[in-house]
Amino acid sequence: MNDNFVTVRQLLGMGLLAHEVLGGEAGLDRPVRMIVPTVSTTEVGALASCSLAVFGPEHLAVEDLAADLVLRLGHSVGLSGIIAERPRRPVPLVTRRLADKLAVPLIVAEGVAPAALAATFDPYVRAPEIAGLRILGTTADRFSTPPSSPEQLTRVLGQAIGGAVVLVDAESRFVAGDDSAFELTLRPDIAAHLGGARPTAATFPLGGADVALLQPVQRDISAHAGYWLLARLNTATRALIGPIRQSMSIAALAFAVHLAAGAVQSEREGRQRSVLLTAILDQAEAPSARAVERATALGWRLAGWHTAVQIAVSRAGTMPPQSELVRELEEELARRSVTSTLVERSEGWAFWVTAETEADALDTAPLLAAVQGTLRAVEADHPGLSLCAGVGGAHAGTAGIAESLGEARQACLLALTEEGTGVVEHVRAMSAKRLLMGWYAAAPLRAQADEILAPLTAADPSGELVRTLRRYLDRESSATDTAASLRVHRNTVIQRIDRIRKLLAVDLDDPDDRLVLHLATRVAGVTWADESDGNM
Repeated sequence: MNDNFVTVRQLLGMGLLAHEVLGGEAGLDRPVRMIVPTVSTTEVGALASCSLAVFGPEHLAVEDLAADLVLRLGHSVGLSGIIAERPRRPVPLVTRRLADKLAVPLIVAEGVAPAALAATFDPYVRAPEIAGLRILGTTADRFSTPPSSPEQLTRVLGQAIGGAVVLVDAESRFVAGDDSAFELTLRPDIAAHLGGARPTAATFPLGGADVALLQPVQRDISAHAGYWLLARLNTATRALIGPIRQSMSIAALAFAVHLAAGAVQSEREGRQRSVLLTAILDQAEAPSARAVERATALGWRLAGWHTAVQIAVSRAGTMPPQSELVRELEEELARRSVTSTLVERSEGWAFWVTAETEADALDTAPLLAAVQGTLRAVEADHPGLSLCAGVGGAHAGTAGIAESLGEARQACLLALTEEGTGVVEHVRAMSAKRLLMGWYAAAPLRAQADEILAPLTAADPSGELVRTLRRYLDRESSATDTAASLRVHRNTVIQRIDRIRKLLAVDLDDPDDRLVLHLATRVAGVTWADESDGNM
């Protein structure tokens, strides 16, 4: 017997019939071996298994009790489905439920002419190779315009290929699509392929005629896979696997185009925002009418009491593309009721929030909590990534934006010297650390720090000795506490400190030398521009 066939779902997905499935969706993956234009309900019991019965309006009214009889007879002979005229009256709920219970698809459409519809579908049923070309053509047509969202991508592709489709990210997290397809990411063979070094399309048997197809989504062929398309096909025909693979490739390419266009748009908008902010800061006392107009168009508030926030990357780790990172930060801030538009600066990204009164602006606790929660949430999605932020004071008017941004930049510089996740420093915090801001921001003193630590960086380019020295001094010269912090043996710390003593021309037992070294390790690797460069 020829095991090449198409399913009901695949036939409907070709776009040949504007239809609605009233019930029995669980049976849409049944194979179709024959299209039968039926003239009476009594003929159904004599039809061959895997037939798709087509009724004209004069032969079956699905809102009548006769539809229940046809469903039961169809189920008894293994009918693949029933197509009938769309009813003028509501179809009884009991009929819909019966179709669901028997898993016999009950499909309705306008102007059903049984002979003509059978002639339309018949070539694809008899020669699945033609159906494959139709699926491929339908996919190419539907994705001639890139999808506007992951949800549209998975929905349209699923309809075109007649299968369940899901989009996952590079770490196999759900993005959009069908839950039943997403469950396949737990299979060891599929999980291993998703985590492989080389992103390639693949096919995985699921038992019987069921298969799973994987397709990477890449900006270019040599790039990593930022996303994967995973399709689950029930009763998949050999003749259709090739065209469906090509269809998934077309959809992946269309989505890559959408991502590229979005990145370009984000970069263009980001540059425009940066230029506008620079213009506003340059004209802080009296911004031009054009600058005010553009700021208003972006939703920026120039009046009121402003509190600025500066965000920076202290350790890159698995950092996503900049446009994606900005989007994630803005989304996480929005979840915490902070509406923001991040503006790229030379040292990271900045935004500000505005209050009507000074009293409201001074209540910074909710903002600090929201910023810290945002940083930690984004860090959790990107292992190795470490973010920090500085928050300025509240100041009024356009000039206040510039003043608060300058303070936020200083506070962020201080945060860069701290360890931990989601470090946030506030410029108004009553802390001895504020006394160190001027030291950290001074380029000559940072140059001296680099010179002091040069023997360590020359002997150990990895920076392990500098990190060990900092932890050691942070923990009051306790080798035990330092070992616990670094998760190494205490003897390892002692050996490193002995090596450091030999390399440095300072005395770790002298309080003044310890202070100098401690400050030097705090700013090691912090390469912010000077305040005098005009990038405040």
